[in-house]
Amino acid sequence: MSTCLPSSPPLMNILLYVIDALRADHLGCYGYGRATSPVLDALAAEPGAVRFSRAFSPATWTKPVAASILSGCYPPAHGVRSRNDLFVRAVPRLPELLQGAGYRTAAVSTIGNVSSVLGFAAGFDAFVDLYKDPELARCREVSNSGAWKLYFEQDTTVVLPLAEDVNRVALQQLAAWGQHGFGREIGDHPGGINSSGAPACQPANSPIRPWFLFLWALDPHDPYYPPPGYDHWRDPAYAGKIDGSAESVRRVRSEADVQRLRDLYDGEISYVDAQLGHLLAELRSSGQYDDTLIIIAGDHGEAFGEHGDFVHGHLAYEEVMHVPLLIKFPAALGVVGGAVDALAQLTDIAPTVLDALGLADQARTMQGVSLLPAVHTQSHPRVAAFSETQASAANQRLLAARTERWKYLRVDAPGEYGGATVEAVQSAGLGQRLGGYARQLTNPEMVKRLLRNPMFYLRRQMAQHQMLFDLAADPDERRNVAAQHPAVVAELDTALEAWLADCRAYARLSDTHSATGLDEATLAQLHGLGYL
Repeated sequence: MSTCLPSSPPLMNILLYVIDALRADHLGCYGYGRATSPVLDALAAEPGAVRFSRAFSPATWTKPVAASILSGCYPPAHGVRSRNDLFVRAVPRLPELLQGAGYRTAAVSTIGNVSSVLGFAAGFDAFVDLYKDPELARCREVSNSGAWKLYFEQDTTVVLPLAEDVNRVALQQLAAWGQHGFGREIGDHPGGINSSGAPACQPANSPIRPWFLFLWALDPHDPYYPPPGYDHWRDPAYAGKIDGSAESVRRVRSEADVQRLRDLYDGEISYVDAQLGHLLAELRSSGQYDDTLIIIAGDHGEAFGEHGDFVHGHLAYEEVMHVPLLIKFPAALGVVGGAVDALAQLTDIAPTVLDALGLADQARTMQGVSLLPAVHTQSHPRVAAFSETQASAANQRLLAARTERWKYLRVDAPGEYGGATVEAVQSAGLGQRLGGYARQLTNPEMVKRLLRNPMFYLRRQMAQHQMLFDLAADPDERRNVAAQHPAVVAELDTALEAWLADCRAYARLSDTHSATGLDEATLAQLHGLGYL
């Protein structure tokens, strides 16, 4: 592996900013009617900025998606699939590769699902678990309501860092890297350490050492609490019980209640959009903006009852699978900009970054593909996008394959699919399935969840095994046409199995499943947000 930046591509900083639970169709640049995202809309309209109109998440909740973004691999391949999985598998990691290329690397995370204790710090010179900051517990909103997510959880206190807190720490980190224009320092300075432990070399006779900053903003993840001044769409006539708390989602009874959730959610989007604007303004004032490759993405969307569910973590309907993906390329790369309709996945971010740096050969072991060919020629580097969600072996496995026209959803029976085929799991019979349920029911919190929301689990068991939607005729995914198009179902199921087989080949690299080592702060936040 080469450890030096190539001489031909321009030297550039990299900002990768992920906005949790941000669905694409609530942004103006994706056609939304409300002015929720003026900063993102302006960014998408800049010369050299590309808006991927059909970008999709490889899972419908945060932890597996974060690992996919950093590794360029899918959840069944990198092994971060369930609540208990650590990000420890021997897959390529973008920050490690950038370290090897001489980059300074840092991350700021607001959520325990993307944390150092789960294994996400590998390749970062600094990794800040912002939700652990004791100062934030005194000056920021906390939530002590049970979270309505994949499951209901016991009440606990959860620190909710804001995007402005992310900005503060990120700018402190950039300043620490160099007083002259953040990442630029004058004079000689030692190289970094690459993933093998060897010194990383600097470009010859160059005073510039670029940086990679990975930021994870929690807004607009539930609970939906727009900060003061951002609750723009409050209906003064609304007199219902929806206050934005995770607990209040369970009390949704009317369309007015649903609309209130949307209003609060949109307020959160407008807040994080404004905070992103402040960060970009700082980059401009420091002279770093033009030379920075900027990637903005949502990790998954958010549901508001379109198919009977709320928030995320369930079947990969468009409201949770379709995400925004914006990339602003430095002018030296010669990208024209505009909208690109090619299918894209968040697994493509890492290969695209490496390709832009002239390091495409280092992405050869990633499952994602570089999106630069699609940017330059409007070609379509992939024919399908895939998704897998399974919170535990006692849960059904939720799969999706999406082409330009079709969406295929498949629900597999509960079981341990880490390295097994669906046939192997099914052949284990009812005993294994019941055993999985029994293990879950030994946990008193699982019993509590079941008693509090039995319909949630009943709907899961009654879900159809195969669903097919013609997105050209039915973009809202209302009519299951699997029975009318058996050949399409067979074709997409075959593609899904081929994808899973490819993931299993990656999975043979390593496989570790453990939740040991999680500190109390991480456990508390993940419990409160509904993930453990």
